[in-house]
Formats: sequence, structure tokens, C-alpha cells
Amino acid sequence: MLFGIEQILSSIESQSYLAIFILMFLESVVLPIPSEVVLPFTGFLIAIGKINPYLGFGDAVFASILGSLVGFLLGYFLGIDIFLRYSKRFGFGYSEYKKGIKWIKKYGNYFAFITKLLPAVRSVAGIICGAFKMDIKKFIAYSSAGILIWSAFLIYSGYYLSSNWESIANVFEKAGAYVAIIFILFFVVYIYWKKITRFFSAKRRK
Repeated sequence: MLFGIEQILSSIESQSYLAIFILMFLESVVLPIPSEVVLPFTGFLIAIGKINPYLGFGDAVFASILGSLVGFLLGYFLGIDIFLRYSKRFGFGYSEYKKGIKWIKKYGNYFAFITKLLPAVRSVAGIICGAFKMDIKKFIAYSSAGILIWSAFLIYSGYYLSSNWESIANVFEKAGAYVAIIFILFFVVYIYWKKITRFFSAKRRK
């Protein structure tokens, strides 16, 4: 994790809106900053009157949307070259990349929306959608919808739970690793499905 939990909390307490903006922006670009900590704590600070609810929510949402767009552009112009360079050793070549583009064109709207509702993987959604050439207007629309729901839920949870806001953060932090593993496995299986079926067919013939 780029920032420790205590560092995140102290920066939000001292810098409030600026810290929320920077943290949510960096998290949405690609960095592993836990929004499931930032947002509930923001809700807690709203509950005790330290942060204005409209400014706090708007700050987090705008930063996330802007960060996602930056991540998308990085993926679009840089990501796939770097990705292909280091992934060829794992058998991921241009044909798999073309398959990924086809998948994003077919399911990209759902992907951009749903990944913004998931811990851990939401940070890489923009990079992936950009690298696989999703339509930018659709990406902004669907990822923004997911960001609004995610931000509203976590901020309200922190506000509602008040001094117990950490309970919701703990749940999402623990779930994040499992969600990431499932997500990666799903994508890998999709990309390599033909190779996997050929491998097991050859095993059965033996």
C-alpha cells in the first residue's frame, strides 16, 4: 500500500478536502490507496460536523472521475505497449490483446460500471479500459455511475455508523483480496480459454 492507514487518516483530518481529493484521484488512476478507508472516514467527519456533506461528497466523486479518466488515457496511449512487453513471457501476445479488445467492445459498458463497485480492482479499471480501447464517452458515463454509487454508499455508511466507521472499512478491505483474485482468474480464463480447452482435450486423448 502506498500510504499507511494512519497516514491517510491524519492527512484527511488535517487537510480535509485537499487530502480527500488527492487520495481519491490517485486511487482512481491506479495506485493502491483504499477508498474503503478514505470514504467511510469522510462520512465520519461529516457526521461530527468537520466536513460539509455536499463538498465532501462532490470532492470525492469529482476526484475519482478525473483520476479514472487519467488512468484511461494512460492505458490508451501507454499501457498496452508496457503490458505486452512484460506479459509475453506469460504467453500473452497480440492475439490475446485483440481478444481483449473484442471483449471490451462487447462488455465494456458493464465492465466499467461494475468494476467501480468492487474493492481492489476498481483502481485498475481505467487502465484496462483504456488499454483495450473502450469508447471514451461510454467509459466516462458508465464508470461515473459506478463511482457515484460506490462513493455514496461508503460515505453514507461512515456517516451512519459514525464512530464505528472502521467496521465497514474492515469488511471491504478483507473482501478486496478475494475480489481481486476472482477478477484476475476470470479474465485469465477468458483470454486463454482456447488454450485451456486444447490442453484438457489433449489430456483426455492420452
